[in-house]
Amino acid sequence: MARQARRAANLVPGASLRGLVFDGCYDNRIPHTFGMLRHFGMPNRNRVLVSESPHLNTAGLATALRIEESEVLLRRYPAVGRGHRDFYGLHVMKGRIEDRVRRFSPQAIADGVLHHPATHELRDLPFSTVGWDILQETCPCEPKGVRQNWVTTNGADHCHACGGSLGKIAAVKVAGDLKPALTLLAGLVDPDPAKQRSAIDMLPAAIRQADRTLIYDVIMNLAKSTSSDATNLDPVSRTGALARACEAILAWPTGFERMERSPDCPTNVWDWTRRTYAILDGAGQSPALVVPTGTVPSTNQVAPSNYVASGSKGRISTPFISAMAAARLGGVDEQALKRAWDDGRFTRHEWVLGSLRVRAFDPAEVVIIAPKLRVAGSRTLAANQLGIPVYGIEQLLEARLFAPAAPGAGMKQARAHLDEAIALTARIENAVAASVDEPISFADAIRHVSGRPKPWAAAIANILDGSLPFIIRNDEKASGFVSRILVARRDVAMITELRHDLPPEVEIERADRWVSGDALECLNGNKSAVGLLEGIEYIGSERRRLLPVQLVLARAAAGVTTFDLTRRTGIGTPRIVARLRENHVEQLAPGLWERARAEELTLRPDSW
Repeated sequence: MARQARRAANLVPGASLRGLVFDGCYDNRIPHTFGMLRHFGMPNRNRVLVSESPHLNTAGLATALRIEESEVLLRRYPAVGRGHRDFYGLHVMKGRIEDRVRRFSPQAIADGVLHHPATHELRDLPFSTVGWDILQETCPCEPKGVRQNWVTTNGADHCHACGGSLGKIAAVKVAGDLKPALTLLAGLVDPDPAKQRSAIDMLPAAIRQADRTLIYDVIMNLAKSTSSDATNLDPVSRTGALARACEAILAWPTGFERMERSPDCPTNVWDWTRRTYAILDGAGQSPALVVPTGTVPSTNQVAPSNYVASGSKGRISTPFISAMAAARLGGVDEQALKRAWDDGRFTRHEWVLGSLRVRAFDPAEVVIIAPKLRVAGSRTLAANQLGIPVYGIEQLLEARLFAPAAPGAGMKQARAHLDEAIALTARIENAVAASVDEPISFADAIRHVSGRPKPWAAAIANILDGSLPFIIRNDEKASGFVSRILVARRDVAMITELRHDLPPEVEIERADRWVSGDALECLNGNKSAVGLLEGIEYIGSERRRLLPVQLVLARAAAGVTTFDLTRRTGIGTPRIVARLRENHVEQLAPGLWERARAEELTLRPDSW
């Protein structure tokens, strides 16, 4: 069993393990740290690797220092990944931890901080986060100075050679205007989790979920890439560079614009720093912890980081793929995928390429959504060919009037739908009548159906079986085949009696959202009358809205457009509007009136 020292080590929050051993030996009159450490697996007389060595007998050392083993383990820097060590949760390159020289802060010692702070062992920091002065490593007791070591014990606040207080050496203070920005860096590296959290809270909200090591690495590389080699070697100048780097992080996403690349900066360092800075809002810490359904996540669970420390420039491990790869994976046209991303059908992940942000896709989402996009895209092609809304194609599918050949896979589905639309056009052309009385456009006739979707399938069924006579006009400029069909004016009443919700002969999955053009068609509004859709929540852009079908149907049932009333009554729009306003009819949206009251005032035979 390990022997205990007479005096217990002085446990000071933030003190390094090397400092505890060093001061513990001095307090117990052990002149060399090797005198204690040789009993606990440390064979090297001149290297005090208590924080790093895997051979250290931590239990024995804890007993000797009269402290809990957990206090020893807390202050160690275990190896993680390739060539990195865990510095209180921060993954730093092992070469960036100072284990030979005992760096010190004259100001901190003068202020009564007599222990050795762990942050003084980070070579990346040329300043003290305790005394806020430049760290020093030599005592001027000899002409060339005496570099402080961890071997000969004399207390962390004294020179090991002359025994004088290191607090009497002139301090080189950090400029006051640099301290606010450097507080971020000081907090990121602090052993105290509360101070780490405070530093994270200083960041812009959008990047607070980024991995702490990632933020640290970006700061280090920003400072390096904007400083000359000479500046990086001068501790005062490097402190200023670190402060400017912190300011850039605090000003994310615009702070990088103020940074100027140093001529000494390698291209790979600059490119990594620029790209990584731009995507800090989507990199590093995963946004959520996934747990199995029905289980309660442990309070100790931490969402895994997707930032992998590697050298001075780590890599962001991302599961995302490009639009081109997603198109290959899902068998969907790349442009259709991009439109769906823009419309919000996919989670909007982004990559940064140079100065550009580009769409990125989660493969799991692509597998789920791509089949729906193939169907939606194919139905849209067919709808455009015929000149009817997509829900009209859905009606035709359910009525077995539109039955595209089963596609083999991938892009063939669109071809099958387009071919079937062309075939349906040919079947309609074969049913054409010799003539009709008072012909009007079939598209205008069906718009007399108000307050609900148009009965496209039922009407086309009547066209095919001869119940609805029609002729076809020659018009190469017509938008869609249906706009070329003319029917007799007297058949308008029959068309308005047709049902749009016939029992389906085949079950299909209908779209749960309509584009604004289809929604306006259902509302009997012109394509430019987007005010009719005011107040209906949507996804996508202002120009390309995707609206919930049920909300559109509810609005169609509740309201009637001015244009609709004009068509059905033959009365001019100004008179219709005047009548409705005189009677204080409620407008549900611009140009959309409360249906029951508006129709009562305008459609009754005695209304005018």
